[in-house]
Amino acid sequence: MEGGRPVWAWPPPEPPRPAGAGPASARPGTPYHRLARTWRFRWWIPLLATVVAVLLVVLTQIVMFMAAGIYMVLEGRPTSGESPFGAEVPDLAFMLVVLATMTPIAFLVVRTVQWRRVGSLMSVEGRLRGRWLGVCALVAMPVLGLYLGLLYALQLLTGGDAEFAGPFVGMERFLPALVVILLLVPFQASAEEIALRGFIMQAVGSYGRPADAPRGASPLSRALRTPVAAIAVSGTVFALMHDYQDWALLDVAVFGLAAAWLTWYTGGLEAAIGLHVVHNLAAFVLTAYEGGLADAGTGSGSWTGVVGTTGEVLVYCTVVALLARRIGVRRTVPGDPDDHPEPPVRRRLPHWALQQSPVSSVAEPPPQAPVDRAPHGTHFTTPPPGPYPGGSAAWPYREPPPAGGPGAR
Repeated sequence: MEGGRPVWAWPPPEPPRPAGAGPASARPGTPYHRLARTWRFRWWIPLLATVVAVLLVVLTQIVMFMAAGIYMVLEGRPTSGESPFGAEVPDLAFMLVVLATMTPIAFLVVRTVQWRRVGSLMSVEGRLRGRWLGVCALVAMPVLGLYLGLLYALQLLTGGDAEFAGPFVGMERFLPALVVILLLVPFQASAEEIALRGFIMQAVGSYGRPADAPRGASPLSRALRTPVAAIAVSGTVFALMHDYQDWALLDVAVFGLAAAWLTWYTGGLEAAIGLHVVHNLAAFVLTAYEGGLADAGTGSGSWTGVVGTTGEVLVYCTVVALLARRIGVRRTVPGDPDDHPEPPVRRRLPHWALQQSPVSSVAEPPPQAPVDRAPHGTHFTTPPPGPYPGGSAAWPYREPPPAGGPGAR
């Protein structure tokens, strides 16, 4: 207020942010693979997010490999792409850390490019359900024992000459590897689930119009809304990420497809993370026991491995699915769809440009009747020459009356 009058500021201050102006969220009742289908969805956003994520992963790996190479050069030791540090345990730790970086990259892309909550990658409840993760990990332990027993039985039945486990490498090499495995493998396995069963699966599942949207009842939209495409793409990409051939590649594909189905069925990554962590811990520990860490993650495998993995995932998926139904694990976003706030109206201009100017809101004075004014200059006329009372021939005009009237002095 100045002098009792309001002072207007222009542009006006930023109004309070509406409820839908922050990170977007899926509507209640949305399944896991559709969590990226928020009100911010555009057809190009999943493609852009995928390209950005891949570029960040490649850039991160290049920087880390360059840093390892510079360190080895300064130390005066040889290095290579397959063995950055020239030793089993440091190479294992390095590769596990490289794979674990996919977790922060996926979080960053989801939050900045897709502009949704990071917790939506974890489950339909927007968080990692720790108790359910613990239950799934406990279930995975005896299932893994059945898996190893099945592999051993198949080897005996087929009459293979190779031993089920090679000779012990010795405590000096085994203990350092065991420490690295126990510390880093959980992060590596979780990162693969977050990036492939979370990010990729939701990116593919976001396509397909909702049922209540225009053209939502078309055959293409109905097909894309199902989890089939998301599960197939997620499992395929997971298999192609591994440096396997022949039977080993099929083995990994079976595992990836089962984990993707389980993620959709349980509404979160907890079941897949539990099985993946326990499985990888056992696989790496057995490999370290034999001293074969240099060749870990490679090979062609065998048909017995495919049968063993198939039995493992069938038993695990069956038990976890039954437990999920019994415990009541949520499979869709909680809440009432009717109470979900509507998204804010899209604006192409800033908020202050859409507001009415305060100047125009001031009441204008009422219009007045037009005044008939004489044209400019017609109010004055030059008198004809000649003497006038009080004048002379040289100056015919009288002196102007003094102030106050003719008689004032």
